[in-house]
Amino acid sequence: MMADRKHPLSQLLRDQPNKWQTSFEWREMMAGHFALRGACYSEIVSTGGRAIDQLVPLHPDRVRPFPAPNGQIAFEYMPKNGPSRIILQSEMHFQLLMAGDGFTPLSPIACAREAIGLALAAEEHGARLFSNGTRLSGILKMTGSIKDDERRKKLLKGFSEAYSGNQNAHKTALLEDGMEWQSLGMTSEDAQLLESRKFQIAEIARTFGVPLHKLAELDRSTNNNIEHQGIEFVQDTILPGSVRWAQAMQRDLFFGESRRTHCARFDLDGLMRGDSTQRAALYANGRQWGWLSADDVRRREGLNPIKGGDVYLTPSNMTGAGTALTINNGVANDKNT
Repeated sequence: MMADRKHPLSQLLRDQPNKWQTSFEWREMMAGHFALRGACYSEIVSTGGRAIDQLVPLHPDRVRPFPAPNGQIAFEYMPKNGPSRIILQSEMHFQLLMAGDGFTPLSPIACAREAIGLALAAEEHGARLFSNGTRLSGILKMTGSIKDDERRKKLLKGFSEAYSGNQNAHKTALLEDGMEWQSLGMTSEDAQLLESRKFQIAEIARTFGVPLHKLAELDRSTNNNIEHQGIEFVQDTILPGSVRWAQAMQRDLFFGESRRTHCARFDLDGLMRGDSTQRAALYANGRQWGWLSADDVRRREGLNPIKGGDVYLTPSNMTGAGTALTINNGVANDKNT
């Protein structure tokens, strides 16, 4: 399979899908919409014929898909300013996540709302906990009693102003008249705040199929398994998403003969590459057994082809008995001797 840089969609998808976004920015926006809303839409702006001039992203909150009379999908788009309008399926590039009725996408955020809410509550609790600085939530004990209410109020107010809040964190409290401080609140260790926050990271990550080491949570990652975890992330998360997107592009952007001769494809080889030693071993094996040429190797490493680099070698012990190996036009052939 070779890239066709002359195809009209090549520049559109690889470089600039519309007049203000780069290809990366467009794909980033579409991926963000899909991850958070379970749907992403780009209106297809044609050149006046079958060719595509632009792909204009639309926010999924303003798009409502519904069944059309011809058995396809149509979309009602409700812009911020101006009346709503109908966009036909042939005028829209779209992806829908697990639409149970074929039209209404499943929102990952809605599915994970309890986990996300718990994470926000833990974060808010942690912020309040540490904003108190010295964590002086307790009682002052002393022998005897303070019968003067005004004196008691001034004592508590002065103690609170002197030793609570961020600006007073780690100060030393000075107690008089045999007073003793006794804490009543739980510490962050008692409440297992940090452990709860780590668990919520894992809960939300599961929703999107993201391994913890990609979120800088490395408690269970080692030098021995981190590479395999990265490969699993490509295979289990990125690859299904790229297949989904490539098939949506095939459905929405290719027409006529081009649909049979061309396809959209995401090259994931760069994500699957090992270290330099592993790549060298792979390339040596491919060159030795004839399934890689010098130019194949150079392309994978981001290098330009060289003269004669498209020759595929054949090991001498793999030729048939009584034959000799010749090279014709860069192709290895067996010739009877």
